[in-house]
Amino acid sequence: MPNISSPNISPQTFIKDFRDLFLKSPQCGSWTRASENCDYGDITTVSKDCYMCFNSGNCRNAYYCEDSRAMTDSTDCAFCENCELVYECVDCDGCYDCNFCQDCHNCRNVQFAYDLRRCTDCVGCVGLRDKQFCIFNEQYTKENYEEALQKLDITDTKILEKISEQLEELKRKTPRMFVHQFDTTNCTGDYIYHSKNCHMCFDTRHTEDSGYINQANLDMGTKDSYDCGPIPTGMDLCYDAAYSHYLFNCKFIYWCGNLKDSEYCTNCFESEHLFGCHYLQHKRDGFYILNQKVEEEFYWKMIAEIKAELKKEGIFTIHDLLFKDLEKNEKTLSENEQVRSCAICSENFELTKNEIEFYKKHEITFPIYCPFCRADQRIHLRNERKMYKRICDSCKKSLISTYEPDSKFIVHCLDCYWKHMG
Repeated sequence: MPNISSPNISPQTFIKDFRDLFLKSPQCGSWTRASENCDYGDITTVSKDCYMCFNSGNCRNAYYCEDSRAMTDSTDCAFCENCELVYECVDCDGCYDCNFCQDCHNCRNVQFAYDLRRCTDCVGCVGLRDKQFCIFNEQYTKENYEEALQKLDITDTKILEKISEQLEELKRKTPRMFVHQFDTTNCTGDYIYHSKNCHMCFDTRHTEDSGYINQANLDMGTKDSYDCGPIPTGMDLCYDAAYSHYLFNCKFIYWCGNLKDSEYCTNCFESEHLFGCHYLQHKRDGFYILNQKVEEEFYWKMIAEIKAELKKEGIFTIHDLLFKDLEKNEKTLSENEQVRSCAICSENFELTKNEIEFYKKHEITFPIYCPFCRADQRIHLRNERKMYKRICDSCKKSLISTYEPDSKFIVHCLDCYWKHMG
């Protein structure tokens, strides 16, 4: 490590130095942890015998599940929790032996359904509560229901098509709630739970006084934060953070955890006062820029100069800093323009009053991208959901990873990733 009194850092070369350091820093081949026989997939935790599951935890015998938790003997599900023996379900909770269901809760033996609560033995139903033995919302006796089921051979594609057509027709005729929210106050967005004062948030829970948060659907969401997700857990006073957890007063963060007062970092953990750092942990003993320890006075002076350079180059997000073509002259906007045109998709978007106050308070340049393009940038920081066989670049152990064998990154297995971190 360079001498603390003479760090080799320049605002003019910061972008190049940041990118070079990022490429030299090892990436983790797979974030599957505390799991058994779950090699194919990523961000799968405390699970067993799962295949191609992503962003999921506490699952058993689950296949092709995404953003789901506590799933057992289930396949092809997304955003589901506490379900067993379910197939092709979306946004279901507490269901057992259910197939082709959406937005159903605490149901049993239900097929081809939408928005059911506490129902059992139903087929092709929409919007029912506490019902049993129903087909396309019509009440049957137990005997008639069982007799009707004999004619519904779901292995016959023609019958399946007919069921789907009738279900869609019933969906259009049945009123539904304008939004999927529970235990919320003053929130806009969808699939928001136990939250208040949230603007344009999606798949989010336990979030307060925040905006443009998506997929904060683990144990905790965010407070006083904007543009975070997917999977922000326990964030406070943060901006532009993705695939990270337990951050305080951090901006432009990717794949980090337990950070405080840090900016422009990737793969850093248990640290504070980091700027432009990669692959560090347990750095609470001072101030770091580009992985170099510096004096506090130099730290604050240098990051002010670097931020000025980033603004001049049109760097507005962590995605920009990593990947933006600097030779492209993209549209810039005046700080005063509350209604703006996105520099990527050209759609107009408006900055809210609370949003503007947040940007000014935390000295963040007003965004030139709309919320949807900003969210899309964060999602694309991560690899595609494809799995490849490759080796760990350190111990040469075989890996199943989302990184291709010829990836430009240095890729380590989980053990080597932690072992070699600075």
